[in-house]
Amino acid sequence: MDKPQELPSKLMVLISLVQGLCLLYLHQAIELHYWPHQQPQWLFALYSLAFIWPTMLLLGLTPYNTKAIVKFTLPFALLCGLLGYYTGYQATPIEHIRFDAVLLSFVLTMAIATFKALMYRQQCALGERVSYSALFLWSWRNFLTLCLALLFAGCFWLILLLWGALFKAIGINFFHNLFEQHWFHYPALALANGFGVFIFRSQTRVIDTITRLQQALMKFLLVVLVLVSLLFLTALPFTGLTPLWESGGSSLILCMQALMLFFVNAVYQDEPDNWPYSKWLHRFVYLGVAALPIYSAISFYGLSLRVEQYGWSLSRYWAFLIWFLLALFPLGYWWGIAKNRDHWVHQLSKVNVAIGLVVLGVMLLVNSPLVDFRKMTTADQLQRLADNTVAVDDFDIYYFRRHLARPGYEALQSLKEKYADTHPNLTVRINALYADHKQPSSTREEFIAGIEFLTQNPPEPLLTTLYKKESKNRWNLQKTRKNYLRAVDANQDGRLEYLWIQRRDDWTTTTLFVEEDSNWRALHLQTLWNRKDNADAFYQTLEDGEVATQPSEWNDIVIGETRFEVWTQE
Repeated sequence: MDKPQELPSKLMVLISLVQGLCLLYLHQAIELHYWPHQQPQWLFALYSLAFIWPTMLLLGLTPYNTKAIVKFTLPFALLCGLLGYYTGYQATPIEHIRFDAVLLSFVLTMAIATFKALMYRQQCALGERVSYSALFLWSWRNFLTLCLALLFAGCFWLILLLWGALFKAIGINFFHNLFEQHWFHYPALALANGFGVFIFRSQTRVIDTITRLQQALMKFLLVVLVLVSLLFLTALPFTGLTPLWESGGSSLILCMQALMLFFVNAVYQDEPDNWPYSKWLHRFVYLGVAALPIYSAISFYGLSLRVEQYGWSLSRYWAFLIWFLLALFPLGYWWGIAKNRDHWVHQLSKVNVAIGLVVLGVMLLVNSPLVDFRKMTTADQLQRLADNTVAVDDFDIYYFRRHLARPGYEALQSLKEKYADTHPNLTVRINALYADHKQPSSTREEFIAGIEFLTQNPPEPLLTTLYKKESKNRWNLQKTRKNYLRAVDANQDGRLEYLWIQRRDDWTTTTLFVEEDSNWRALHLQTLWNRKDNADAFYQTLEDGEVATQPSEWNDIVIGETRFEVWTQE
């Protein structure tokens, strides 16, 4: 592995060019509206193939393994394409669901899976026993090579921009216009990236030197991190866990655990009998490793509390998945510590190689129908609604719309039908989530059905005014849990005005509608920012009919045409 690699340069250039042309086609399909621009399932599948297969070939090809690397990477890329098709399907119907609900998690998990699969294949291709130290070296070679190649491509693009700008400054626009064309910069950047991969793969000794440098830095940082970890655990019995939960403690615990595992595996991966520390520092470090299951127990407890309180969500499923993977490593290390004591590092390689395969499998599974967190979250939240754990008016439809993609969309459409009679305003809110900006989201009849009338027979012109006013603001319709309308003689003149109250998530808006010349004019009263218990008492009083008017202690002061209202606060 230490010898300079002979690389198939012409084949790598061809692969880069084909990748650039494929990405160009997909970009033009989206921009010019031809297949598959309106079919995210095909876009995800084809983008997966266009990124994953060429990247694996560029990083893994040698003159001697072309057939073997293609036999491995092509089926893997096709599998990723199938997973991309399924994930993209979750973004349909495309007119109602945004890509970002599924894109970020798919890209991250596929990137991890691709790098894991490639480094295992590269090690197996050498015909040697798979060891963690070798996998570590391959992972850093691939990561640094790709990062440096992308940096090279970025510098190449900046030079092209400078080229175009210089010639444009003297009145020659040809190069500036050329470099702005998609048909030019997609192949050009792909070729630059491929050329960068070729350059840095040819300099494996430089890459390995960078890896050893970061390993040396982490050797010192690991001791500090272990010290912080043990001091934190020592302080916990005196402070308790409550302050930790109030400041997002579970995520902090997971971050600490992930850093510890990363640093330990960066330092202890070569020659298990040759310790990187003195005997006492070595024992100090493995004392920190032995304490990691305590972190796992604390984070599990914190995450479980949140699930018990609020049910499952996408972030909690991901947090538990990360917790599970991070908990596997220290459990394996404990086995090595209990078995070999000071020589526990002998067990580290076996544990890391095995759990690395588990991570690879999990990254693929979470993008399949077998483990779809969006469906699982949807089912759990709907069950909480059916069990009356959460009220219909408090149900977070916005979360379903923004984060749960197709399962969330299908669930909300079913809720519209289920609660159309008992909670008609839910239909108005859901319609507003998915409405076209150019058209009213709900009909006048649907809107009026969602109003809770605290007064009999309100004037029809008033209802029409309310519908026209509210239908212009879809955001208000989405956020308004309930609308109230009640008659009140606000100025004691014997004519009724109407109080329009809108209950939103954390605040209440109140408006008084006054009839003037057969038209209804809105007078804004006040926005109330109340805690939930105060808000519940306010609405209970409103529904009980305890509404009255009270003369003001202070009259308005008028100076010329300017009127001042006296506000009093208790």
